[in-house]
Amino acid sequence: MRFPCEFIASSFLPNLRIRVAHELRDRGMSQNNIAEILGVKQPVIVSYLQKKLNEIGDKRVNPHLESLSTIISDMLNSKESLEFVMRTICTKCKSLRVSGPICSVHKQMLPEIKDIKNCSICSGFDTIPSLTTRSEIIQNLNDALEEMKRNENIYQWIPEIGAQLAHCGTDAKDLDDVASFPGRIIKVKDQITNVSSPEFGCSKTSSLLLLWMKKNNPDIQWILSLKTKEELKKILQTNKIKYIETEHLDLEKNQILSDIEKGNRIIDIRVLIDKASPGFESISYIFAKEKKNILDIIAILL
Repeated sequence: MRFPCEFIASSFLPNLRIRVAHELRDRGMSQNNIAEILGVKQPVIVSYLQKKLNEIGDKRVNPHLESLSTIISDMLNSKESLEFVMRTICTKCKSLRVSGPICSVHKQMLPEIKDIKNCSICSGFDTIPSLTTRSEIIQNLNDALEEMKRNENIYQWIPEIGAQLAHCGTDAKDLDDVASFPGRIIKVKDQITNVSSPEFGCSKTSSLLLLWMKKNNPDIQWILSLKTKEELKKILQTNKIKYIETEHLDLEKNQILSDIEKGNRIIDIRVLIDKASPGFESISYIFAKEKKNILDIIAILL
């Protein structure tokens, strides 16, 4: 099995860098400056400049590389933003893959691909959430955390290993569709803080639990992990919030979740309280449809 990305990594991008190095040299830029811009050592630039451009690359792709290298060199010369430069390259790469010359190269690398009628491997990006959607999810997480920080005593519910807050969109299907805080949310004295900004695909346990619950209840888009405290069940019962108790979820996750589904016990469940295995910390997981629901439960706990 050979992927189009293999050609991108082994040929397209290296040859683009070589051509950009030649372009910048022809414009009078020093080897040291070129090396700094391209993020390599000066001897690498020497090796780039020793190559003859008509002897590298694929003839089907080279004309596109030539024009792209000129565009990128103009951008680098005029100090365009890194984001704009990278977006330009990625956009061109995608256009070359969708029924373009890289598509032809891929068919040569993997003859079996010719048997796929109306191949849409490289054009199937419609299944990826839009940048706007992902930005909204990240912003929602940041907003939720800021509101959590305003609650006094919230630190008392943060596990020793830290809490995790994760969020996804309506169409989430795998880990890369769920955003959370790398390094978790931790307590520092009588306050909580995040170690780093939220990212997609960085929290396996919480994300898998969120996707599992979402599979059974599509409206669910949030999960928050908290310390299991003695008063938790009483608080949930008083406020008529449905919960389910598990044991050893950290070691037997798949079997436990499967048993819950078989027993039809997942309907309307909003909290999963786990009694941890020896040596593990007991964690409870709150599921919610909206950010407001998460914050409401926190308010109840406090």
